[in-house]
Amino acid sequence: MRQSVLFFIFFAISYIGGGVGMLPLYGHSYQGATNLSDSLDLFRDITDIRNQVKRSVNQDTPDPPTVVPQAIFQPIDTNRFEVQKTKTRPVIYLPPVNPLDSVYSRKPNGTLLLPPVLYNSESMRGLTFRDTLFYDPLFLPMIFTGEMLPRDLSFYPPKDTASLGFLIPQEKTFAPQLRHLDFVKSVRRQYYIDHPDQMKYSVAYFDSIPPIIRDAEVKESFNPLRELIKPQSTFSLDAPNIEGVQIGRKYWVFSGDHSLQFSQYFFSENWYKGGTNYVNIFNKHILKADYAKDKVKFNNSLEWRLSLSTAPDDTLRNYRIGDDMIRYYGNLGIDAFLKKWSYSMNTEIKSQLFNNYPVNKNDLISALLAPLYVNAGIGMRYELNKSFQSVRHRQLNLTIDLAPISVNYKLIANDKVDIARYGIPEGKNSLLELGSTITSNFKFKYNQYITWTSRFKYFTSYENVLAEFENTLDMKLSNYFSTSVYLYLRFDDGVPPNEKYKYLQVNQSLTFGLNYKW
Repeated sequence: MRQSVLFFIFFAISYIGGGVGMLPLYGHSYQGATNLSDSLDLFRDITDIRNQVKRSVNQDTPDPPTVVPQAIFQPIDTNRFEVQKTKTRPVIYLPPVNPLDSVYSRKPNGTLLLPPVLYNSESMRGLTFRDTLFYDPLFLPMIFTGEMLPRDLSFYPPKDTASLGFLIPQEKTFAPQLRHLDFVKSVRRQYYIDHPDQMKYSVAYFDSIPPIIRDAEVKESFNPLRELIKPQSTFSLDAPNIEGVQIGRKYWVFSGDHSLQFSQYFFSENWYKGGTNYVNIFNKHILKADYAKDKVKFNNSLEWRLSLSTAPDDTLRNYRIGDDMIRYYGNLGIDAFLKKWSYSMNTEIKSQLFNNYPVNKNDLISALLAPLYVNAGIGMRYELNKSFQSVRHRQLNLTIDLAPISVNYKLIANDKVDIARYGIPEGKNSLLELGSTITSNFKFKYNQYITWTSRFKYFTSYENVLAEFENTLDMKLSNYFSTSVYLYLRFDDGVPPNEKYKYLQVNQSLTFGLNYKW
């Protein structure tokens, strides 16, 4: 019902905008409409359908054909004439004579077509009620909404804020729009009070009304402080209901981890305890290539570590090599009958690239392929990959390789290196041992910033034992900066013991620098 009334009102206004001199509604014609003034009475006379129907019923006698002239005549184009026959009498509509017709064109419904930039008070001069289609809320149909109280109602005396001033000019805020809205509501409210008999409709008669969101509801639904301190939680991994694209499976997955870190010490010459100035640079590169298809898995890892530092105490060299290692580890496995288990064969090859000397001596300690370690075994692998649902980014990766049958091989390919230092018998440059090996790789990602990586290896020839335990704690400061704590413990009772540490060997470092992963 509401839509029908509104449609008829706008149709009537648009029809009047065509500039006709007579307006026939329900069989009744208004003669001399141009002589009526633009007023609220004219608006009511047109939109009051009840009175129009009543006048059309009371009209009985037909009148002779009438020609309605305009107040001001201009040369008339006969093509613009329109003759309409009614049941009572023919009505001839003469083209409207309006000063705006010589400037603007009209739409098919008769309303003026004005440029957007001309919608201001100056350009609207000369525009009458017949040429206007109202969009202002003041001129919309009166429907009682129940809002009788003003928006800024207060039982306290108003505060004098005029002397305080404004941080932002009022014309650059929503203050003008709010004042206009308050004015519209006050006019409609006063109309409710003065003309209660004109209220034909109420919002209670309509089936659906757009909901009004209160400020309190908006504030309650979103609390920025609560969102800030809320802990991170995992998101749903359910696939959305969209049409997917068939993508071929990749069997090879490549990744890398690169670090370049450094440390520096400086002591002045008069430092009360003395000291040695030096700069240390540590770099680590790890490349991985993993293959998986059906029940076959092939994991490959290549790692290179190099630590260089200045040597102010060494009169023969300006630098020293602290850690130099290149290592390859590969595992080929086939899924077993037990879940998370597989039959595997693993291989580890380890050596270094550069020569290493003691301080102020030319005795070669180690070099390329001196020593060279090769360990290979056949057994089974246990693999566990777990993601914690309660905490985002928290992951656990564990692999254990059990090789009851394994081979451990040592080689000294440089004659200048002391072979006794590596437990090789005199007169030989290599040693082959049979035994068993246990290798474990552990990685725990506490969150997206802290990661603990551990590696444990145990080999026994049932006469000697070789055990290695590496631990790295990475703390990311950003996507490219991190701090690392590295601890490497090694036990080998196949070499001559040290006076202080016996068969235990220790390597520890704390570094800060760049880090990049892909």
